[in-house]
Amino acid sequence: MQALVLLSAVILGLIIGRIFHFTLPDWSTEFILYALVFFVGLDLSKEKIGRKFVRRITIAVLSTVLGTLSLSFVSSFFLPLKKLEVLAAASGFGWYSLSAILITSSYSAYLGSISFFSNVLRELIGIVFIPFGIKISKLGTISVAGATSMDTLLGLVASYSDRETVLISFGHGFIVSMLVPVMVNFFLGLLK
Repeated sequence: MQALVLLSAVILGLIIGRIFHFTLPDWSTEFILYALVFFVGLDLSKEKIGRKFVRRITIAVLSTVLGTLSLSFVSSFFLPLKKLEVLAAASGFGWYSLSAILITSSYSAYLGSISFFSNVLRELIGIVFIPFGIKISKLGTISVAGATSMDTLLGLVASYSDRETVLISFGHGFIVSMLVPVMVNFFLGLLK
């Protein structure tokens, strides 16, 4: 349901922007995204993640990054895009708004759109997969959620698992979210 609301908000924004020719200053979107990251940091400061969680969070983060990039690299052989373009788009790890804006402003609106929709799809897959997958592999399911494991999909993780898994999911999502601008910009830098 939340993904549908988010997608509806994007579509409504597109329609309003087209009809009323409304545009934001170039600096504003980047400022808003940095403010969001700041508030994520504030939110994280309220949670206490002990040493026993660090190992599991690290495993989940490595699984997310290596799994996403490996599958994206293999997929790039079957897609009409450059390998680095596919890796840049996939490096959103589910954070579709940030990755799409970074790619659109630095490289191409076409690839930014691909990144947006592929990362929205990742979140939708997480929504469908979490209720069933969490019983099979808690860390694997958190990895599927990607960056959204600390915000949008945290409620689902909490509904179908225990407190420890929720804390791991939150820590994982925070770290993966911090990696998104680094990884996207890294692959975009290699493209230029």
